[in-house]
Amino acid sequence: MSMIKAIAKSANSFLYIIDASIFSEKVITKALYWYSDSFIIYWDRNNNTYEVTLELKPNASHLYTFDYVTQKFNQDLIDFKNRDLIIAETKDIRNILYVKAFANNDDFEDYNLESE
Repeated sequence: MSMIKAIAKSANSFLYIIDASIFSEKVITKALYWYSDSFIIYWDRNNNTYEVTLELKPNASHLYTFDYVTQKFNQDLIDFKNRDLIIAETKDIRNILYVKAFANNDDFEDYNLESE
């Protein structure tokens, strides 16, 4: 299965079938947040996929085409997945920086980075 399958249900309703082994619920939620102003969002999880339907709200000010929304949604999913990966990979570094920032300076040995 591909990571995302897109189907135009009508001119104002788009269905996306997303591989749950590639995109987590957290990533999908973050990506969908930006669509909640213009779309009614329906979603469901079936085994290894999420089915997300975006239905254009009657008062939406922008004309969204299937191709535009599909391309943008796919890019947003990849963007938020990359952000999630970076956060996970840099977690230990961030924790060290937090400890260093809020600790007494005497508790840590300072290094002169210019001399190394």
